Amino acid sequence: MQPLKNPRATPEQLTIVTDDDPGAVLIRGSAGSGKTSTALLRLSYLSSYWLRRHKRLGVEGPVQVTVLTFNRTLAGYVEQLARLQVPNDENLQLEISTVAAWAKTVSSFTGDVLDNVDRDRILKGFIRQSRNPLDEKFLISEVDYILGRFLPRDIEKYMTEERTGRGVRPRVDSQLKRRILDEIVHPYTIHKDRNTLFDWNDLALAAMAAPRSNYQVVIADEAQDFSNNQVRAIMSHMAPEHSLTFVTDTAQRIYPRYVNFAEAGLPRFRRIHQLKSNYRNTKEIAAFAQGVVAGLQIDEDGSLPNPEAARTSGKKPAVLVGRFGQQMDWIIDYLSSGEVDLSTENVGFLMVNGGGWFDEVRNRLTKAGMKFAELQQRRKWPLGTEPIALSTFHSAKGLEFDHVIIPGLKERFLTGDDGADHESVVTLRRLFAMGVGRARKTLTLGYKPDEASDLLQFFRAGTYEEIAL
Repeated sequence: MQPLKNPRATPEQLTIVTDDDPGAVLIRGSAGSGKTSTALLRLSYLSSYWLRRHKRLGVEGPVQVTVLTFNRTLAGYVEQLARLQVPNDENLQLEISTVAAWAKTVSSFTGDVLDNVDRDRILKGFIRQSRNPLDEKFLISEVDYILGRFLPRDIEKYMTEERTGRGVRPRVDSQLKRRILDEIVHPYTIHKDRNTLFDWNDLALAAMAAPRSNYQVVIADEAQDFSNNQVRAIMSHMAPEHSLTFVTDTAQRIYPRYVNFAEAGLPRFRRIHQLKSNYRNTKEIAAFAQGVVAGLQIDEDGSLPNPEAARTSGKKPAVLVGRFGQQMDWIIDYLSSGEVDLSTENVGFLMVNGGGWFDEVRNRLTKAGMKFAELQQRRKWPLGTEPIALSTFHSAKGLEFDHVIIPGLKERFLTGDDGADHESVVTLRRLFAMGVGRARKTLTLGYKPDEASDLLQFFRAGTYEEIAL
């Protein structure tokens, strides 16, 4: 991708960046508010602060600094920017990692971890045996939620604690809770123990049990997608005096995990900062995103898109209506028309799934002579000159592009069978709004009329321009 630029602190960010009193700090902000940029600027400032502090107090040993993100693509992006920001000093040890890879390192875990496919296969076996009336996919996400929220010794708290963060539907009463624990969670845990298998939550537990690493500075970005156990693991490795920063927006939570900082051992933060301005999106893009998530319940750590907070204006998002080939014809013409300057601007093609779903996009871009890079699940940020990126929605989290293109919104993206307030639907609405929020200047979407996603019901009239192909 094109070279990354060093972020510069805005007046709103400067107060947050220079808050150097030791302790735990929470940064809240909506999409486009500059959360990741603020985190990186804060990383640079705190690294210098702790280097000076060690020197002034005669502390032996290096300053240990780590930045934790949730997915590998964002970790690669942050690493490239962080290396430009952080002082090059032999007395500073900087680590940038996903929280799962970090947990594996600090716990010295050398075995294999169940990937999602194998984990789901095992869980599906117990779900089918239980004949639980709830949806299979929902039950898998509920197991993730339970195991990530509670310590093993406290798993029975699931019976009495409110299922915060899981939406209002489907309703899970005490009888269903009991069945989920007895027929799925406990058998799954026993199966793992008997077969010496480990999942991602086991890594967090292993990290908690490992010797303390004594980090002076930790920045945890996109913390709304961390679990309680991952937060507990991070806190168990902080030095007695430290600067710990969590950056969050629960409105953008796209995984079934749940973090309650008080429950995880942080009853209060030394300071909570709020980023309110939207420096990324135009008012038109923010208005479209706002419609997608309108009506969702948001807690105090989340912020819905707000067009009034955006600082620039532009075109309304374009919604293309036609066959996928027609959508790509229009998109290629648009990228070739001069309206997009591929020498200075970048473009992100986002789709729900990677792999084969991108085949037609790859073929059309290659035929048009347009260079592109693929971002999903890449641990290293691509350093080429490609102006176009292909990414899944999940891998695009935390990134931004001048122009975002989302072709082929088919039924597979979202079905309305469960209703607009079902947890799976709410999560997908958040996911889609997050993807839309990656756009700085323009947003283009497309769908085929006879295969249209039910997601279209959340497109608010007047916030987009429909183009029939």
